[in-house]
Amino acid sequence: MKKKLAQILSALFVAYYRIRYVGRVHFGKGVIMNHRFAIHGCGKLFIGDYCNLWAHEEPNVFRFYGENARIKIGANTRLNGLTCHCAESIEIGENGLVGSATLMDTDFHSFTDPNHILCGNVKNKPIKIGNGVWLCGQSAILKGVHIEDGSVVGFRAVVVKSFSGCVVLVGNPAQVVKSKP
Repeated sequence: MKKKLAQILSALFVAYYRIRYVGRVHFGKGVIMNHRFAIHGCGKLFIGDYCNLWAHEEPNVFRFYGENARIKIGANTRLNGLTCHCAESIEIGENGLVGSATLMDTDFHSFTDPNHILCGNVKNKPIKIGNGVWLCGQSAILKGVHIEDGSVVGFRAVVVKSFSGCVVLVGNPAQVVKSKP
């Protein structure tokens, strides 16, 4: 009964968000979601088949900083409070699990004062998260990071570089604490 009710509500929310964000969001079939969902900016969001976006405390928020910005969520992935800041490209693979993580493919720095340490153009680099990756709550994935299949990013970990598959990452900056032999 609960599952059927969730499917009915989800169908209504998917229809509503297709109209509200016309041309900016593409839903696959069988998506489950509730009202805790927002898109800001003019990029495009692609949500794969059978994704679960039913957020509890924190909404799933997708912020775009350019017309060509793209976010792709793979099939069967579960999002619960994800925040994406996308200037170029963010891709999350299939069968993933994402808590209240933050993904940023840009550093937002654009100081014009030549004497400032952060002077220069904004730097953007795509983020790619593999299949079956678990991003735990309050973790942060920064620009240019690639995390391969089967990895786990622990609670409040800050990932600043790429890692191979089947590893457990914790800390700030994130380090491998366990890997599959």
